[in-house]
Amino acid sequence: MIGAGPAGCAAAIPLVCTGHRVLVLERKPSEDGEDITSGELLAPQAQHECHQLGIDLSADWLLDRVDGVRNVYPDLSWTYHRFPAGVQYVQVDRGRFNAALRTRLVAVGGRLLWGARVTGVGFGSDAATAQTDGAAYRARLLIDAGGRYSPALRVLNLKTDDPEFSQIGVAVFFESFRDTPLHTWDRHFYGQHGAMISGSRIRPGLYRYILEADLADKQATRMRPVEFYESIARQHDPWLYERIMSEPRTGNVWAMAPIGYRVTAVARDRLLLAGDAAGYLAPLTGQGIEFAMRMGRLAADTAQQALAHNDFSADAFAGYIQGRRDECDTALAYLRHLLHRLRDRDALLRAAHDDDARVEIFGPMMAEVADRGSLTGEMRG
Repeated sequence: MIGAGPAGCAAAIPLVCTGHRVLVLERKPSEDGEDITSGELLAPQAQHECHQLGIDLSADWLLDRVDGVRNVYPDLSWTYHRFPAGVQYVQVDRGRFNAALRTRLVAVGGRLLWGARVTGVGFGSDAATAQTDGAAYRARLLIDAGGRYSPALRVLNLKTDDPEFSQIGVAVFFESFRDTPLHTWDRHFYGQHGAMISGSRIRPGLYRYILEADLADKQATRMRPVEFYESIARQHDPWLYERIMSEPRTGNVWAMAPIGYRVTAVARDRLLLAGDAAGYLAPLTGQGIEFAMRMGRLAADTAQQALAHNDFSADAFAGYIQGRRDECDTALAYLRHLLHRLRDRDALLRAAHDDDARVEIFGPMMAEVADRGSLTGEMRG
């Protein structure tokens, strides 16, 4: 296994628990400290995946809970939507969350090798090989869960641009953020090439607001990421801009471009790709971890069948590809639909007051409005 993140651990833990010998190669030399960068939320399905792995969800790495969404539309009117009873997203300290997964892996008998940066991979008739700086490791099957910079993607040249969406993501952190609704994911939509700024409180004394926007728009301005972030807020959202420029900032600005990409094949002879190594579309909050853990579980199921039948051909992994479609494609299709609709300013303005229009864009969870208002009115007040 390459990578001891959510996808790698979600694959390795069930394989170890069913009696297989698994070696996990992790490039980092040791556990991280606090890691809160972008989108560290556990969606309900991700919480279920954790439960299946035996991960304690009462741990101290769980931070604020999110039980509702505020949609702010291009005219700065807003609607608030409470999640159904029992549905919550959970902010996490990603560093300690990853540590909990790795602790569980070792506890069930998995072998975890720190500081093992994989520089190359190879595939023969009888084994796959992972080459590190100091050694080569052979196994009947290689699962690459090494993220967007996975060795297999690089060596086999499997990574391609996303033809539909080329986005930049920029996250800025604050010690306080006046009037942010607590326990709420606050989403500000502008209808300008899909630009939006969203965020929430992570814990007392730490807030994060993230810009997602078209990469070409950023490149045309020749601005630094944080300058582009500020310019989008200044252009579209005086309520948010005033707070972005006045509230005390903390930590480092996080930026990535492009956010999304595709992968031409997620399975080859003796190889399965899982998590971000299998492609990435900027997801709804919390679904990056969710998709990674789902794919890790599917990879473990597929690996068990391959080991039982001693068949590690790409044809034998057809079930993995189909399982990925069954579990992820509906959600990914919805995400692509949403990203298209976020470029339609008129549709977003209709969604502010038209229930059917809002459901068509955001789905049935946004049908019922628990509260509504206007940020323009709040500024005048």
